[in-house]
Amino acid sequence: MGITKIAENKKNAQRTWQYTNSAREAWSNIIEEYKKLYPNAKVLLPSYIGWSANEGSGIFDSVKNAGVDFEFYSLDKYLNIDISDLKDKVNSNENCLVLLVHYFGFTDNKYAEIVQWLDQEKICYIEDCAHAWLTDLVGGKCGRNGKYAFYSLHKILPLSKGGLLVSNQTEETVESLNPFVSLNYDLLTIYNKRRDNYQYLAKKIEDFDNIEILYKELKDGICPQTLPVILNGIDRDALYHKMNELGFGMVSLYHTMIQELHNYNAEACSVTHKKIINFPIHQDVNHNDLDDLIENLKKVLNV
Repeated sequence: MGITKIAENKKNAQRTWQYTNSAREAWSNIIEEYKKLYPNAKVLLPSYIGWSANEGSGIFDSVKNAGVDFEFYSLDKYLNIDISDLKDKVNSNENCLVLLVHYFGFTDNKYAEIVQWLDQEKICYIEDCAHAWLTDLVGGKCGRNGKYAFYSLHKILPLSKGGLLVSNQTEETVESLNPFVSLNYDLLTIYNKRRDNYQYLAKKIEDFDNIEILYKELKDGICPQTLPVILNGIDRDALYHKMNELGFGMVSLYHTMIQELHNYNAEACSVTHKKIINFPIHQDVNHNDLDDLIENLKKVLNV
């Protein structure tokens, strides 16, 4: 057989990229295409989906606007999938479309087991990498298994908008676009800076008895979007407003669940959303900034 001097197989390790205005638009496009194939199919969604008055719901609005049926599968307090519940929902819904969400840039503790089972059962699943673009592109830890993955550029880069939709199917005929044509950023530097900030701040937060880090271990390949924590015995909303008044850009994803999850029996939507707050660890932040944040946090909490 021999070996050619250079790689010649254009379909080998190919991913087809498309720019979109947002991750929401990419997700909507996927649903609409799937709906054409299976008009009566359900979309299976994780039980941690937020909503805000300004932005609506990036995940759920696309489902609602497409007019497709949906069902939720359970997540625990730490946003890990209840695999048994997911399997039950999949087995009860023929031709369902499963959405896996990589919250805050992290993968599920049993991600490999979950995608292996979905592949084995020939279930179509999509990876929401809105927070996990660099966990995919640099870390290689997600986004490569589902039929499609989609990303939100402004969640990682200093851009006002922009999304990417990628197909992992080599038979796709859509014109391939270079996702880096207009992105003059050193993604490896951003990846390393976010990881470094996360680890530095997490070490500082360990000293607070009433603050629990959601992802205590930053595994190799993971690029965090923020540092999410669970507050115990602390008024989350009061802390959010005070820290932002002091100039520290805290967020709370997701502080409000969509109406459809208000009575859903899963810890993620009954407990976590009430106590979660996210610290900034993006590439513009340095260690001195984080030291200042911690000192102000101590003053606000009187510790």
